[in-house]
Amino acid sequence: MERINFGGIQAKVLALSPHQNYFIFRLSNRIAIKGIYTSQFIWDTATDNLRGFLSKQFVLYVGTHTYQDAELVKSQIIKAGGTPNKDAFVSKFVHSYPYEVRAIGLSPEYLVQSVQDFSL
Repeated sequence: MERINFGGIQAKVLALSPHQNYFIFRLSNRIAIKGIYTSQFIWDTATDNLRGFLSKQFVLYVGTHTYQDAELVKSQIIKAGGTPNKDAFVSKFVHSYPYEVRAIGLSPEYLVQSVQDFSL
């Protein structure tokens, strides 16, 4: 698979959607991000020309080993202004971990910072 540069981090592309409106890339063994760069619906979004993605259209995936760990991750995401899912899920994109927390509403700058915030 190919690689992209996201905020100075070389990220591995994991998947591309069938309609090519989003792709998923891995920033670290614990962090994956879905970046959405087109929208087939009329949503209230503005294109961020510096990054090529639609503003605020990222999904953060953070791998966790336990549900207790997931609660700590969700707390950090809320403090950063994001919205995590209620429950941790069986890991779909962060294969090194059994569970993952998914979150939206985080800035691209925080997503880059998340590599350090959620390092083990």
